[in-house]
Amino acid sequence: MILIALRLLFGGALAYAVYEAWANGRANLERGDILNAYYVAVSVGLAILNAVVWAPFFGAKLSDPITGTITKSTYVERYNYLLRFIKWLDNREFRALARWLCFAEGVRHPAQPMHFVIGLNNARPGSWLEKIFALEVFRFHNIQNCVQACQVLRRHGIDPRPHANHEVNIVLMSLEREVRPDPEVLALPRGENPARPVRNEKIRLFDGAPAPEPVARAALTEQSTAVRAQNTEAAKNAKGESTGGSARTTSYPAWLQRLWSRVWRFIETH
Repeated sequence: MILIALRLLFGGALAYAVYEAWANGRANLERGDILNAYYVAVSVGLAILNAVVWAPFFGAKLSDPITGTITKSTYVERYNYLLRFIKWLDNREFRALARWLCFAEGVRHPAQPMHFVIGLNNARPGSWLEKIFALEVFRFHNIQNCVQACQVLRRHGIDPRPHANHEVNIVLMSLEREVRPDPEVLALPRGENPARPVRNEKIRLFDGAPAPEPVARAALTEQSTAVRAQNTEAAKNAKGESTGGSARTTSYPAWLQRLWSRVWRFIETH
C-alpha cells in the first residue's frame, strides 16, 4: 500500500514539474533565466525516484512467466506449533477442529498456503468455510491445489479465473477440452489365401520332424518345378540380352573406336 502511494506521489510530482518547465519555456522565450534548468534537474531526480518505485512492478511482469514456478510455487514452511497441531489433527481425522484452527491460522499468517490447503481438504462440501479456503488456495501458484480450488469454486458458482500464473491458466483450459471420441473401426474385406512358399525338402528344422504328406509333397514338387522353369527362362533371357548388347558394342571396327576415343579425349582436355 505504501509503494502504491509513493508511485502516485512521485508520478504526480514528475508530471507537475514537466508541466511547469513547459509553461515557463513558453512564457519566457527571450529571457536567459535558469528556471528551466532547475525544472530539468527536479524532473531528473523525480524520474529516478519513479524508476525506483516502479521497477518491482515491471520486473515482476517481465520475469513472472519465466521464474514464477521457481519463486512462487515453492515456499519455506515456518516452524509453528499450531500448524504442527493442525497436521496432527488432520492425520487423526479430527476434521471439525482442524478446519477451524486452519481458519485461525490463516488470519494470523495469510501468506502461507499450508493451513489453507489442509482446511480445504477438511471443510464440509458446500459450506462457507470451503469457499473461503478455496479462494485463498487459488491465490497461490501450486497447479494441483489451484485445480482443486477452481473445481470447488465452480460448485459454488464462482469462476476465479484468470490466475496470475500462466501455467495454471493453461492447465485449467486443457481440463475444459472435451475428450475426442474413439474413431470408428474401419472394416476391410478379407484377403484371399496366400500361396504357400516352396519348401525345400532337403532342409530339416530338427531331428525327427514329421515328413510332409504325399499330396502336399506332390503339390510342392509341381510348384517347385514351375518356379525352377521360370527362373531358368529368366536367366536365358538375361543372358541373351547381355550377349546381344555385347555383340552390338563389338560390331564397330577397331580403328573407328580408337578414333572416337582420341576425339573424346581431345574434347575433355580442351
